[in-house]
Amino acid sequence: EITNQVVINTFIGLARESVEFLAYQDGKDGTWTKLSSTNGVYTFTPESADGNFSIYAVNEWYDPWNEEFNYDIQVMNLNTTEGKEVPIIFEYWPDTFDATLNLNFGSEFIGKDAAIFYGLPHGFPSFDSMDDLIFQLEAIPGTYDLVILAGDQNEDFSKIYIDRDRSIAAGTDNEDISWSDFEDFTTYIATTTINDADAWGSLLVGGTTPIFTWFEDNSQVKIPQSLATSDDLYALELSHNDSENSVYRLFTKFTNYPSDIEILDTLPSSTWEKPAFSDNTFTWNQYDPQISNHELRFYNTSLVNDAWTINWMIVLSSGWLGSADSYEYEIPDLSGLEGWNDLWYPDVDSYHHFEAVSGTEDDLTKYLDPIAGMEESIISY
Repeated sequence: EITNQVVINTFIGLARESVEFLAYQDGKDGTWTKLSSTNGVYTFTPESADGNFSIYAVNEWYDPWNEEFNYDIQVMNLNTTEGKEVPIIFEYWPDTFDATLNLNFGSEFIGKDAAIFYGLPHGFPSFDSMDDLIFQLEAIPGTYDLVILAGDQNEDFSKIYIDRDRSIAAGTDNEDISWSDFEDFTTYIATTTINDADAWGSLLVGGTTPIFTWFEDNSQVKIPQSLATSDDLYALELSHNDSENSVYRLFTKFTNYPSDIEILDTLPSSTWEKPAFSDNTFTWNQYDPQISNHELRFYNTSLVNDAWTINWMIVLSSGWLGSADSYEYEIPDLSGLEGWNDLWYPDVDSYHHFEAVSGTEDDLTKYLDPIAGMEESIISY
């Protein structure tokens, strides 16, 4: 058994696929080595005694509107103590969908509105006549929870329907929807006593389908107990935006089921000098969130070129950085490595954002795929 092997899975949207270029560095001073894969799974075994390693991954995609190639780049600087399975996810929204779900609503829906969610796709039909009762939801093939909210037109939604683990294959599928399938849902309030801060909540049904809606009293959807499962995930969030100093702070608490009133009165410390950037080198001071049980987990920064055709996201974990009062990091130049494109080395004057991410979980993958019970806090310039 290879106990120190690192496994990298690259995803383009929801599909695990190989990317244009991926290389790794063993330790902080090791030689960069290109890796190959046919299915989006890359492996290597770090030999550095400190467990540090880095990854440089590039996804190339074609923009048909502007008829040019774009590049999304992720640079990960991690330590084996923080996890040896590394998911690298490149966002992707298809121009066309391979599946269509025809939802056939009964005549009792005339005069009602609905909000439909399935994975990321969603729709908001209004049923004014018999001609409106078939709604075609374009979807990505897969298995997600289908969620429908419904209510009288010009009123807040009051009913919910959930079809758990609904699989849709490529092609066309059908489902009949009756008003009797729906149940009343309740709501909860997220609030705070902190001046100039905003509290709210969001919901991932089954952990995979985000739903969003608006209520006149700023309350949030809460699934009735009869339909709830332990896979549902609520994010209770509190933010503060200091626009004068360009500092944004966010605290998030994850739970399977919120109370009727959630009072959020915790924010990460605002004491942190703005990180500097020059000649592709970052310098910054260590950050302490000053929240009980929250430890600094990683710094995350992004760059974008002037044409907005190339963006870089760089993660620097606390395990890779080690303990220090201040840090310096230079973006690596992989010129000379097989398959390298000089466009992938930044030529920009400033970063888009630089943030410090703290929380209660030491497994960094949990900050991509949160679990109930964990907390996260972020400060961002």
